[in-house]
Amino acid sequence: MTRHLTGLLLVATIAGAALTAQPQSNGFFPVADVRPGMTGVGRTVFGGDTIEEFRVQILGVLRNVVGPNRDLVLAKLEGGPLAQTGVIQGMSGSPVYIDGRLLGAVSYSLGSFPKEPFAGITPIGEMTAAAALPLARAAGPDAGAPWPTTIDGVLARFGQFAANASMPTGLRLQNLSVVGPASLADLAPTLRPIGAAMVVSGLDPSVGAGLARAYPSVVRSGDRRESETQLSPASLRPGDPVGMSLVRGDLEMGATGTVTYVDGTRVYAFGHPFLNLGPTQFAMTRAHVYAVLPSLDISMKIAGLGPVVGTISQDRATGVAGRLGPGPSELAVNIALTSARGPERRFSLAVLHDEGLTPLFAYVAVYNALLGYERASGPLSIAMRGSVDYGSRGRLDLDDVLSGPSAIPEAAAAATASVGPAVGNDFDPVMPERLDLTLHVTEQVERLTIERAWLDTTRPRLGQTHELHVLLRRYRGGTQTITVPIAMPAYAGGPLTLLVSDAPTLAELDARELRPAEPRTWPALLRRLADRRQNNRLYIRLIDSTGGTAVAGSTLPALPPSVRSVLETDATAKSAAVSKTVVGSWDRRFDAAVTGSHQLTITPTPAR
Repeated sequence: MTRHLTGLLLVATIAGAALTAQPQSNGFFPVADVRPGMTGVGRTVFGGDTIEEFRVQILGVLRNVVGPNRDLVLAKLEGGPLAQTGVIQGMSGSPVYIDGRLLGAVSYSLGSFPKEPFAGITPIGEMTAAAALPLARAAGPDAGAPWPTTIDGVLARFGQFAANASMPTGLRLQNLSVVGPASLADLAPTLRPIGAAMVVSGLDPSVGAGLARAYPSVVRSGDRRESETQLSPASLRPGDPVGMSLVRGDLEMGATGTVTYVDGTRVYAFGHPFLNLGPTQFAMTRAHVYAVLPSLDISMKIAGLGPVVGTISQDRATGVAGRLGPGPSELAVNIALTSARGPERRFSLAVLHDEGLTPLFAYVAVYNALLGYERASGPLSIAMRGSVDYGSRGRLDLDDVLSGPSAIPEAAAAATASVGPAVGNDFDPVMPERLDLTLHVTEQVERLTIERAWLDTTRPRLGQTHELHVLLRRYRGGTQTITVPIAMPAYAGGPLTLLVSDAPTLAELDARELRPAEPRTWPALLRRLADRRQNNRLYIRLIDSTGGTAVAGSTLPALPPSVRSVLETDATAKSAAVSKTVVGSWDRRFDAAVTGSHQLTITPTPAR
């Protein structure tokens, strides 16, 4: 009896091992050998973690249908829930075998509101060839969005990534050839990628709705922690669900599909792009399928992301690929949210490292944390302290106050204002490693308005120090007057302008007249980002209208004509003439946002 049980266990073990090892040991099935009428077997998970088989009936092959020398095998799928659901979003990548050899991945659906599950299969050879391309992605001038941005700008930018990954059906049929009935060519214009199922958890409904407009296949996932307890971070198998993470932690956003092929530690999946980024660094995760949601349009798997098991390093037109093992480097986001209405709340997240996407989802992380616990309309003030750490490349401190009906999006923009320009610069690869924030929220306007400013004398002298008085009025409150010592320069070519202003006024003047030249090195950019105008500051600038020269992001006062001529003719110097030069600057920090401006024109007399 014991020997009989041992034999049964041995047979079961061998059979289980064969299920995983069969594709690797028997090789690939060539597309050239595919003929209509062949039958095969597909593998996927319809629920839980159990891989199930479904039948595949080959209809034919469309050659050059999704690009030159790009083929799709057309097939009808049968079994499981497919008769009721049709092709399911999230099953893209499901491996298909003919005679025990791997043909490719279920990846495309056919038609609108189909009555039967017809699918396109991406050949495995095309998937592995695309994944062998270089792993380094060069930065381009359109790597990031304009900064500062808004939530609408973030979602629109993500929508552009999603649109770029979609195949424009019906546009690549000039050299189409068909293996099988000629009528199969009529199906080509209706082909569309099944699409990875976007999953989210912890996202505010208004942001989720915007995300769904940008990437329509968005579903709410189940509890992430539940999926982690059910799954083991063991090696993935063909047919297993697999995830790609955009954001992990207290907010989760990502995409799920199915593993097509595992070659040692190398994993291939999807059979179509996610965002078609090329070389990238997504965290590869296990995934858990809770159920299949039937739909007349496109059914989808409701899935949740599990633990990280590796890194997705390629996102190509014919699939995604990566390696099992350590996860990629990511941006650690830590947020402490406090208010007078309740206890402190803390959020920890990890945002993917990508030149185009890191700024977008860092913004979403901050915006979503605020929107989830604070009111979306009415007066609001947010005092922000924190830092953005670029590792060995430097660190930026954050200290600002945002006040008014748009405080939440403005706070998210202020917290991430340095991330977009930093990762999108065109001279040095830089990625943020940590974003630490403390956000204190009050449901009232915290604002100071500049009422007037005046000097202690009507005849200021060059080379001497005079006192500037500034009258500030608090919103629905009293006034206060501050005094700032103003040191006059030893020499001035003419009248001087004394500007007392808020951050937006000075930032506009900076861009237009004071320092229009862009930084050309990372240290210069870091200095510019560190000097970003902040709303809780009163800025005082003494401006000489004789002009100067901006070089590498810094403004120099009036230079000798010979020096200016050399700079203007040297293309590498990146210099620009500016009409005004700052000859004195003073800042004052407040616990409220400062608004307004006041300007004095003074003609100082020579020093005695």
